[in-house]
Order: sequence, then C-alpha cells, then structure tokens
Amino acid sequence: MATIVVETGTGSATSNCYVSEADLTTYATDRGITITGDNAELLIQAMDYIESLEYRGWKYTEAQALQWPRSAVYVDGYIVDSDEIPRLLVDALCEVALGIDGGVNPLASEDRMTLSEKVGDLAVTYSPGSRNYTYLKAAHTKLRKLLRRASSPVNTWVWRA
Repeated sequence: MATIVVETGTGSATSNCYVSEADLTTYATDRGITITGDNAELLIQAMDYIESLEYRGWKYTEAQALQWPRSAVYVDGYIVDSDEIPRLLVDALCEVALGIDGGVNPLASEDRMTLSEKVGDLAVTYSPGSRNYTYLKAAHTKLRKLLRRASSPVNTWVWRA
C-alpha cells in the first residue's frame, strides 16, 4: 500500500502528493461520486501524470521533490505565492484520480483507433476525425491556467477508455 506525504507549500524533499486521502474522499463525496479503488494508489497514479506536465514558472527550490511550489506563476493577473499549492492543481489532481478510478488512465498505452466493430447484432462505427481516447474536460479546465502555453491541451490530455 502506498503512503501519501502531502506537499503543503514548504518545498519538501520527501512529499509525493498534493492531496491527502481524506481530501480526495471529500472531493468525491461533495460531487456525489463513490470511490471504488484505494485512495493512496489512485493519488500516486494521478501524481505520475500531474508531475509529467510542463507548468508555468520555476520550481521554488532545487531540493523539492515535486513540481510545486513554484515561483513566477501568475493566474488571472495575480501571482501565486511561492509557498502555495494552487486550488486548481489540487482539484485537477482529484479529477485525474477519479478518472483513473473510473477506468481512464492518462498514462496508459493508447490503442489504435477503432473504425468499425461488430459483436453479434451490435455494431459500432465512429465518425471520421473522432477522438480515440477519453478527454477529461474537468481536469483540463482546472489545469489550463497553470500549464505553459507551449503545451497543447489536446496533446497533453491524451486519455483512453
């Protein structure tokens, strides 16, 4: 079982997550969602993805284990304090963890696009140009103000069902 060590904005060298297991439960409960997996494992898997993204600004200290806290980050014209873990990041992490719990892993290998499939009487054909992955808009919406502009949200958020 994974052990969660929450980053509180101090730039800890030992932290591995921005959210506690209890915070994830509260986030899900507030939205009427029941978590079926292990909170710690879901958070660690979600962190693998969250930490792979390119954020605005710079890591606050060289020794910190995670990408946040950061310096020189502005959201909506206001600076994010260098000892702050933005609520947008926390909420996005929860959304990714819930996505993983629902079977959508952002770091999973992507299958080839299905153009047509038939099982018995059931036939599925996808429209040309449709995504062959699941796009979690809630998580992306929360992160978009924290990501570098060079990162394309569509390319960054390749999810598959």
